[in-house]
Amino acid sequence: MKARCLKIINEHTLQEQENSKWLTIGKEYVVLMIEVYPTKNLYLIVDDSSNQAPHLHDAKQFEVTSHCIPSNWTVNAGDLEVVTIAPKVWQEPGFWEDCYDQNPKALEIYKREARIIYEEENAL
Repeated sequence: MKARCLKIINEHTLQEQENSKWLTIGKEYVVLMIEVYPTKNLYLIVDDSSNQAPHLHDAKQFEVTSHCIPSNWTVNAGDLEVVTIAPKVWQEPGFWEDCYDQNPKALEIYKREARIIYEEENAL
């Protein structure tokens, strides 16, 4: 799945802004994961920040440009009124904490699953 940034919304003020260090208006991003909450949807993308780590962004800022559903995505209607659509191994408790703590095994899993998503979108 791919999505193009149509607008940038400041997450603190909820006001539109012309630019940010995270997103570029008009740029297309590969969506790695979707989180669905009662009041909003979030896309996990590798944005324009310098660290190349994925970040969650409000889906209201994007239009979907490719409806290709990655073969490794599964749906998890878990706790806290959130539905997660992502690779199953990314949905394991503690996975994202391990990634941000630079755990080598978690990073290897992240890269493997992200590569599948990018390859299926011809985005490598």
